[in-house]
Amino acid sequence: MESMVFLLLLLLLLFPRPVLATGEFGTNYTVDYRVEVNGQTRAKMAVELVNRLSNIYASEFTLSIGSTNLSDISLQTPAGPIEPKVAQGNKTTNITVVFPEKVLGKDKSQEFSLEFTTTDFARRLGNVWELSIPKLAKSEDLNSYNLTLTIPSSFGQAATFTPTPVSQTATDGVTVYRFKAESLYQSGISATFGREQWYDFDLDYHLNNPNFYPIETEIALPPDTAWQQVLYQTLEPQPANIRVDPDGNWLATYKLGPSANLDVIATGSATLYLQPRADYPWGLNQNVDYLKPLKYWESDQTRIKTLAEELKTPRQIYDYVVDNLIYDYGRLGESTTRLGAANALDNQDSALCMEFTDLFIALARARGIPARAVNGYAYTDNSSLRPLSLKQDVLHAWPEYYDQERQLWRPVDPTWGNTTGGVDYFAQTDLNHFAFVILGEDSSYPIPAGAYKTNDQPAKNVAVNFGRSVLPEPQVELEFNLPRESLAGVNLTGKIIVKNTGNVALYKLPLELTTQFLKAKPSSWEIGYLPPKSQTEVEFSLPASAWNSRFTETLTASTKLGQTSHSLTLTPAYNLVFGSRAFRLGLLSLGGLIVLKLIYARLVKAKSVK
Repeated sequence: MESMVFLLLLLLLLFPRPVLATGEFGTNYTVDYRVEVNGQTRAKMAVELVNRLSNIYASEFTLSIGSTNLSDISLQTPAGPIEPKVAQGNKTTNITVVFPEKVLGKDKSQEFSLEFTTTDFARRLGNVWELSIPKLAKSEDLNSYNLTLTIPSSFGQAATFTPTPVSQTATDGVTVYRFKAESLYQSGISATFGREQWYDFDLDYHLNNPNFYPIETEIALPPDTAWQQVLYQTLEPQPANIRVDPDGNWLATYKLGPSANLDVIATGSATLYLQPRADYPWGLNQNVDYLKPLKYWESDQTRIKTLAEELKTPRQIYDYVVDNLIYDYGRLGESTTRLGAANALDNQDSALCMEFTDLFIALARARGIPARAVNGYAYTDNSSLRPLSLKQDVLHAWPEYYDQERQLWRPVDPTWGNTTGGVDYFAQTDLNHFAFVILGEDSSYPIPAGAYKTNDQPAKNVAVNFGRSVLPEPQVELEFNLPRESLAGVNLTGKIIVKNTGNVALYKLPLELTTQFLKAKPSSWEIGYLPPKSQTEVEFSLPASAWNSRFTETLTASTKLGQTSHSLTLTPAYNLVFGSRAFRLGLLSLGGLIVLKLIYARLVKAKSVK
């Protein structure tokens, strides 16, 4: 049965209007969200506003709902239904209650109930349902907050739940979850039902050589990570090779002639996982300094270092970036300039995903926490709550930090943590972030798919859609680089070329070399990392045989995915000289010349006698 994923996404921020002074009123909330099987969510909120003083009363109250798609809004007071005032913003819908009666007296209260339906809270994404609740806006006026979440039991068992519900009850085809209010202040709610999502992709790369001489260039292909596996269906034309850089990027090399253009098409599928892959071996590369200050990551600047001293953990850095930068929707239509971390601190109200990412990385590095950036595709169906801001094909940027305890690169997204009003994109990754490139050794290279354009090419070169599960098809092709014949009595050196002809990367692939007579050194290897459509080679040596040996050696290279054999004939040097066809022809020619000379000499002698 296909796995189904359900990530809780209920957006709710509640706060009274500033006209109600702090300490004058207390508020009690009872909130219920019921998610239907079609993705619509019906919200019911019972609110009580309690006077803390005897000489005041509330005339109106405003709720700010983190959704822009509300319908069937109804507002009820003890006196009957009233018409709400509804004002929609970029990210929220504000609903104002104008109380029809004045309620005076300490501990007296105004009560009302609000109901609405929204499609923003639940989303069907491929084989995934997603919903979420950001952290509750904490207020001194808040007396109590009770939240229940009801979801269909057909979604299955939860894979993750943050925070842990106080209780859960299954009844009548639904499961009801309850939470402590204090836990909602810290992180909001994030839950998942299922473990993976599938995407199909079609990427176009347009390469140009403006020079009058040939060049080599490379493109970045979406790689495997601990959180995704990428399978390639086509890569046309085939590259000269694909190398893995220190950050784990897959870089395909192409040769371009003078003034030449080349279009490359890569298609395939990607599986994204909620839990890290156990088979992925790439961790912290000790050859890369992930604490080094670089352009855009000015971790050596005094202001950043001072701030980093106050932020002791990745979580605190994430919270600082989320709480202090302001996403600037006005910059989206511009030819955006990347500000970098230092300028982001000076322009906190003008940030895009690049600035959220760069500031997190600079602060983490200054604090001694390895950090790097990821550029890629992020699925969003609400550009206000989850905006994308890279210029190339509307991509997204997010940071990763290295979790020393788990020995794992952990992706986080402070941009969406900010724009969704507090949905927690730190504690748990989601299934919407498809990595194209990883930037750690360099802050600007490689560039992602979608950035390889020429002037006459269409603007959109990245197509990513929800797909289906595709099975990995690991395949290898083995080839010997060794002559078929050689002289006996000499040392020989050969190579085995290992080509990954399958659709999936190979990790820790054992390779064995067996012989009949000569002992090869070495005779076994482990191919650590081989991306699809790439190749590598290993070298071996064969010892010298006796000088007068004459035999045929059979060499066999084998992996768990297949094998190939190669025959090598060794011949003594004298046999090559005396037994060769050329030697025989030469000897015959020499004999013929001697015979001709003898005949000629006899003829000359006979003539002189006469």
